[in-house]
Amino acid sequence: MTRRQVIGFVVVLSLIAVGLLVKSRTGDAEPADALGTLREAAALEPCPSGVGSGLPDLRLPCLGGGSAVPLRTAGPGTPMLVNMWATWCRPCVAEVPVLVAFAAKAAGKVRVLGVDTEDESDKALTFAAQYGMHYPSVVDVDGRLLRAYGGGPPVTLFVDAGGQVTHVEHGQVDSVPELEKLVATHLGVRL
Repeated sequence: MTRRQVIGFVVVLSLIAVGLLVKSRTGDAEPADALGTLREAAALEPCPSGVGSGLPDLRLPCLGGGSAVPLRTAGPGTPMLVNMWATWCRPCVAEVPVLVAFAAKAAGKVRVLGVDTEDESDKALTFAAQYGMHYPSVVDVDGRLLRAYGGGPPVTLFVDAGGQVTHVEHGQVDSVPELEKLVATHLGVRL
């Protein structure tokens, strides 16, 4: 090797080392910023402080950011639908417009909480923004909540004002009237 090649080699190695050092100190900054941008675009409502005493003792991160949500807490005071969904689930995609319309119609009477299951947060936030899914969602990274109720998504829990699960609906709900009927039957709320 000539002297010039050795100097070039040392310069390249130095640049690589500096790049790795900078990346190691700022490696998490880019994904966090990207998630922040996606969270803004999704405009999710804040997550509730809890769901109810009848749910498994899990703490799930809020997809929209903020504190993790303990599922097992005192009753929410307002009946709630807890819908387990995923971006890779075709019936979930078909069901989202029904849930979005129901959430708007039921505002103040029944809350909707999504549970993004075994998914990537960036995909889930993009999905939420794309479908106008502004109600809050928590993240069940490893599917523990879904496994507690069996089956694959979508699964919807009907939680009364006291925090008890009164019904578990497996599979896709096809229309707002169908969901309203289920809510009237299992939560005693008529819209």
